[in-house]
Amino acid sequence: MNAATASIALALVQFCGGLIMAGLFMNMPKEHCTRLWALSGLCGAAGICLMLLGYNHMGGVWNPLALLAGNTGLFSCCLLAWAGLRSFYQRRTGWWPWLLVGFYAFLFSLLLLYQVSFTQRSYLALVALQLTFWLALGEFARGMSGPHAQRYARWSFGRCIGIVSLLIFISTHVARFILSFSHPELFIPPAMSNIGVALIYLIPLSGSLLFSVSLMMIYFERLLADRQRLATEDQLTGALNRRELVRCGELLLARAVERKSVLALAFIDVDHFKQINDRHGHLAGDRVLAGIGATLAQSCRPGDVLGRYGGEEFCAVFPGVDHDQACQIGQRLLESVRTQRFEHGHPVTISVGLAVLQPGNQRSWDELVHEADLALYRAKNEGRNAYRMAMSFGH
Repeated sequence: MNAATASIALALVQFCGGLIMAGLFMNMPKEHCTRLWALSGLCGAAGICLMLLGYNHMGGVWNPLALLAGNTGLFSCCLLAWAGLRSFYQRRTGWWPWLLVGFYAFLFSLLLLYQVSFTQRSYLALVALQLTFWLALGEFARGMSGPHAQRYARWSFGRCIGIVSLLIFISTHVARFILSFSHPELFIPPAMSNIGVALIYLIPLSGSLLFSVSLMMIYFERLLADRQRLATEDQLTGALNRRELVRCGELLLARAVERKSVLALAFIDVDHFKQINDRHGHLAGDRVLAGIGATLAQSCRPGDVLGRYGGEEFCAVFPGVDHDQACQIGQRLLESVRTQRFEHGHPVTISVGLAVLQPGNQRSWDELVHEADLALYRAKNEGRNAYRMAMSFGH
């Protein structure tokens, strides 16, 4: 494959990737990352085509202009891909990368003006592109921490493919940089050697394919994760919604019955919640529920299940917890909420009903919830801000 054919293939890959991202952006205009990735692909395709025209000896002033626009377009393509990653991971880009594009175009135009050789001009391009590759690689690494990592998988398949593609770019450009010193004739267009075609076009072609696939995969992985979260999570409190709570609770209960182990269920209700809404507004009530949800989640262990049952009611399942431990948990839940301070300035309390599955007992989910619900009503009728155990187990 000659340089012209390889460059056209690389431009087509960039163009198709940009076209797909443009389609995603048109369907979801609020997604800033897809717009940047679409611009990246289109800039890359245009830049490669312009460089192909420039290196095939266009006449007059058009030759240096095509080379300048093409190289600047390719550099902009890589910076836009990096900026899209920053937007995807919810980080601001700032204005300095676009000054960098202007500075790069200025330096490259000076090299063209003084008729510097292709090999020397390529050093500037290699250093600039290496900078963008390392920036993108660092963005993938930083994506494993922060708010994004708390919501999504740290080592997703799309991220791994993206890291591999960037390592391909980096190693290829390092090899080209080294070979340019000892054998500069390998890379001079249009009569480029097979090694030059491979390092400039063919290997970057595979890297571009992998990187485009990576961007699409991490985007769709996030969409699927968000969809799964919407189907299972209560949007206000971050706890499980009722359907997912019941599903997980029934699984834990069935496992406890099968293994003849203990399990505790806590039914929780916010005291005088209607008064909070009436006095301070529904927004304050929502903030109270969100704060209580976060507080209860901190009181749960890994493996416990917490969900919003409905309205101001929560339900938590504690595998392996017996009667005495359930009493300690009830007291801990009361104190954690009682000591919390909310924006409206008044203390908030909860009432808790507890039911415990004893080893060897047979209880359905509905039966256990009913026992905890009866205990909750006893706690509320006896003054609130208290926990009570189900009557069948005393206390």
